[in-house]
Amino acid sequence: MSQGDPIPILMNTRAGAMHAESGEQQLQNMAAEIGLDIQVIRTQSKEDFQSELRKLIAAKAPKAAIAGGDGTVGLAVQELAHTQTALGILSQGTFNNFASALRLHHNLPAALRTLKDGTPKAVDLGKIGDRYFTESAGVGLFAESLALYGRGSNKNFLRGLYALTRLSLAFRAQDIQLILDGEAHSGRITLCEVCNTYRIAQAAPVAPKADVDDGLLDIVVFRDVRRRELPAYLRAVRAQMHLGLPKVEVLRAKEIRIEARRPMNVHADDQIIGVTPQTVTVQPGALQVLVDQEL
Repeated sequence: MSQGDPIPILMNTRAGAMHAESGEQQLQNMAAEIGLDIQVIRTQSKEDFQSELRKLIAAKAPKAAIAGGDGTVGLAVQELAHTQTALGILSQGTFNNFASALRLHHNLPAALRTLKDGTPKAVDLGKIGDRYFTESAGVGLFAESLALYGRGSNKNFLRGLYALTRLSLAFRAQDIQLILDGEAHSGRITLCEVCNTYRIAQAAPVAPKADVDDGLLDIVVFRDVRRRELPAYLRAVRAQMHLGLPKVEVLRAKEIRIEARRPMNVHADDQIIGVTPQTVTVQPGALQVLVDQEL
């Protein structure tokens, strides 16, 4: 493919505000208004989506766009990591954490202009096992809510609140050891999130200082927070005031080994990927993303 070819936009026919035929026509009309030539590729399944992306990468497409939210972005980066095909994001999700970390537009006309005139920016991804993640990986309260209540607890606010409330009544801190770039840290933790973006899950600003292009991951640890203390800590996260609390610690590293006395569920973004022990690494500049030229 060459620079003059239409820019492909992958669209899930079963999800998102643009999934209907009328949505596709609206997209075509908006693109035409700004002189942007696009090719909408409608996909029927996760496997179909991945297959179409692989074809574009094999054809050396300079740009490939997706219409979707964080889940769709997470699926796309599994294919686009360490390639020269730049990802364009037309945000259609509930929270759009990765797009927000890159200060991308959430309204469609502006996002299309970025797709037309933007420049590729190399940004970091996290990796655990053979899976890349955009937001975070970790153990503790959040991972256990995913394990018990499924992916819906990650992005559905009411379901997520229910999951955390139920878990907070029963969850107890666990003994873990973190090995950060060879340096050991141990203790009892309620939550440990290794963050690439400042927001995760339901737009929770767990790691306010995380930067997607600094070559480091931010590790946010809640150390042995008791059940009666937990609601206040979770409220503090929402208000971005948790970093000053006595049982919150923030560390930074390129490689993080998570070990536990008893096996603990480990998540990467919205999926449980296994149990401890696990090693998490940053992948500096692994993904090319189209951003506004001034960024």
